[in-house]
Amino acid sequence: MTEQALPTDLHAESFFTADYAVVENGKLYISGGAWNRIGHPSFPAVQAFAVAAILHIPWRAHGQNHGFVIWFEDADGQNIAGRVEGSFQAAVPPGALPGDYSVAPVAVNINAFVFQRPGDYAAVLSLDGTEISRWRFRVAQTFGIPGAPTLPVAGGVSPPMDPTPDAPAE
Repeated sequence: MTEQALPTDLHAESFFTADYAVVENGKLYISGGAWNRIGHPSFPAVQAFAVAAILHIPWRAHGQNHGFVIWFEDADGQNIAGRVEGSFQAAVPPGALPGDYSVAPVAVNINAFVFQRPGDYAAVLSLDGTEISRWRFRVAQTFGIPGAPTLPVAGGVSPPMDPTPDAPAE
């Protein structure tokens, strides 16, 4: 069996959506991670969720400033809802040998993202000015049909279903 060489460039080992994410003590903690479908009964819809990444930092990139940008696109590739920017400097980890890589976890929580309509979307990650990853997901309109399965809403809370949608109001 031949051993494969490790990548020597900065890249994303992973990049995905989650209900919630946080970095503590150099570790990424996620809840409800890696979903690619959510549902809402009406639009525009306000959604809280997170994006998380694990960045691969090769030896040569330690001790340098790196910038990242995360933005969102619709199915037509149009930028929607602004962007999140940040920067970091990865230090050589204690006990590292020359040539070792490290990882840099990133977590961004978004509290009130507005989806104007159902459709396909993407979270896009750029590192040092170069797009390195994208995570595609679908936002669907849910309908309150009794007994039918519903798409989950990120955050683990599905919209309530009216068991008698055609009943007259009291």
